[in-house]
Amino acid sequence: MTIRSRRAIAMLSGLAGVVLAAAVAWYARFVHPYRLRVSHEVFELPRNHAGLDGLTIAFVTDTHVGPHFAAADLDPVIEHLQALKPDILLLGGDYISESPRFMAAAANVLGEMVKTVRFGAWGVLGNHDLASMRARVVEPLEAAGVRVLENEAVRVTTDRGDLWIAGVADAMLAKPDLARTFAGIPTDAATILLWHEPDLAMFAARYAPMLQLSGHTHGGQVRLPGIGAIALPKLGRTYVSGRYLVGTMPLYVSNGIGMYRPPVRLNCPPELTVIHLVA
Repeated sequence: MTIRSRRAIAMLSGLAGVVLAAAVAWYARFVHPYRLRVSHEVFELPRNHAGLDGLTIAFVTDTHVGPHFAAADLDPVIEHLQALKPDILLLGGDYISESPRFMAAAANVLGEMVKTVRFGAWGVLGNHDLASMRARVVEPLEAAGVRVLENEAVRVTTDRGDLWIAGVADAMLAKPDLARTFAGIPTDAATILLWHEPDLAMFAARYAPMLQLSGHTHGGQVRLPGIGAIALPKLGRTYVSGRYLVGTMPLYVSNGIGMYRPPVRLNCPPELTVIHLVA
């Protein structure tokens, strides 16, 4: 092979690499972030709460409505919820990014999600919500029908029995207080815990909720084969995506719906989680 031939092959290989990189970048920015995955997760109930068998809970987190992810991009979530008709909607925080001016649009869409469930909607705040001025996030949420929980718990009466929803304040920009959160919950009550960041789950496990739901990590947004997530946020580096057992407490970490900088997803689809409680 001549030197000229080798140079030509090298140039063609380099060009092919550039084209491939550009195609992957385009896919990661404009295609994959909008291919919603619905994850159906079955969790077994403790024997003393078998009456809740069949209850379904939709978990939506990290919508990050902002300059790179519009409120309209949440329409597929609404469509799935309308078809699924879950019993309860739980929200994991980080509803907006960059500015509170996006909250009005986000609240309108979240309000449509609330209409799809029978027994109501509850949520916690994330670090981006607090960074965007707490009041300008909480007020539109509650006007849309979402009760925001900050170191408190509520009893939800369903046609299958009572379920407690506990919500802990954000661990990065607020002051989480687990003792206060669980203070009013009866011993051995069926309890689901919402906490935006997952990595402090070992402290929550001491209070024995039957399940903790978290977001915050976005699953890493970009996951490479054999490597996994290439970048993760503080308090989201131990429990990244999917199911875990922390002591005896099940933990589920959702990939979330939206994106943060850089606004890309690769091998890490956005996720609507549907929890099925079974006896």
